[in-house]
Amino acid sequence: MLAATNGKKADVVYDSVGKDTFLKSLDCAAPFGLVVLFGAASGPAPAIDPELLNKKGCLFLTRPSVFPHNADPAVFRANAAELFAVIAAGVVKPSISARYALTEIVAAHRGAEARQTQGATLIIP
Repeated sequence: MLAATNGKKADVVYDSVGKDTFLKSLDCAAPFGLVVLFGAASGPAPAIDPELLNKKGCLFLTRPSVFPHNADPAVFRANAAELFAVIAAGVVKPSISARYALTEIVAAHRGAEARQTQGATLIIP
């Protein structure tokens, strides 16, 4: 994993993979660094004893999720409106890697399972 950081430890390490990389991600963080576990592509990350964070350099760990930020319907609508506004302004440019007709849904699933897509995949009715 340190190959991804050219052998240097990082102040912030982002891990979207989970089970297969989480413990190695802890090794990539600099002392007092932050590890952001935001996905589980390989499965849920293993449970750890909090003392491990101390032993690895007094690390901070967070597991953010969009769902608590959007639990209230009014907040969800406001967040969605803000997102669509920045997309319309060109500040955020969605990455659409594939488009499939609904009749091609099997191919869409196969492409995702084979990791042939990056970004959003659109299913068009």
